[in-house]
Amino acid sequence: MRIVLFDLDHTLFAADDVLHAGANELLPILRRLDMTLIGLSSRDHKVIVRLEDAGIRHFFSEVLCSDQHRTPKESSGVYHVLSKVGGAPHHAVLVSHAHADILLGKDVGVRKTIGVSHSAEHKNAHPLLDAGADHVVADLPSVLDVVE
Repeated sequence: MRIVLFDLDHTLFAADDVLHAGANELLPILRRLDMTLIGLSSRDHKVIVRLEDAGIRHFFSEVLCSDQHRTPKESSGVYHVLSKVGGAPHHAVLVSHAHADILLGKDVGVRKTIGVSHSAEHKNAHPLLDAGADHVVADLPSVLDVVE
């Protein structure tokens, strides 16, 4: 089983109702590669509505948000959602723009962490590298190059 844990807030979504460029193309490719996608958000269930409105909810096997689990973006939340899909941390890759999420991935023991800087100049790369990201990519489409 191959699992991709996505931070939804500011990694897939640039703003509340706007996806980052490439999200609509990346998600179906990952699913065709037989990857299980899980969304993580520190926000409430409205993130699920945002996914539905964006037309991408169906790509995610599970979405964990703050009103479903007290700590969705802490180790107990990650273990909880992985168990729901029958996976283990060593089967998972975590993708995020946030330093804290990369640290979370390392703490949980995911196979790989991928930081997304959302900048061709990698302006936001230093915190991701400082957190120990295995890869830092400029944009969402580039995740495909390093997810395996």
